[in-house]
Amino acid sequence: MQVYVTMYLNDCQRTAFYEGIGLNTKEFDMHVIIETNRTTARIFPAVPDVENPEFKRKLDRMVEINEQLIAVGQSQDIPLVKNLKRIPLISALASEILAAYLMKPIESGSVDFAEFEPQLVY
Repeated sequence: MQVYVTMYLNDCQRTAFYEGIGLNTKEFDMHVIIETNRTTARIFPAVPDVENPEFKRKLDRMVEINEQLIAVGQSQDIPLVKNLKRIPLISALASEILAAYLMKPIESGSVDFAEFEPQLVY
């Protein structure tokens, strides 16, 4: 899940690039996340419920908080004030990440790797 969050946050910082090539950043990222999650479900017994609208709301909220953190970093405030302003934002971001992590996953089954014992082929 952290890979999804990191990708979403990073890509939303580069919206100009995605718009420049004719893509909506958030729509494209959600497509990639959903398709990646479907592939991952073939391997792991449970995956995040990335198609739940609440998951997308949490990602969008993380983007808002991240933008506020960036603005604080770019402000002319002295370092002490910047750090004090960051505390509630980092706490809010951590809260959103934890809430997304604690969302009920989708049970996808698992592959029994014991059936796939390696065999030498000559």
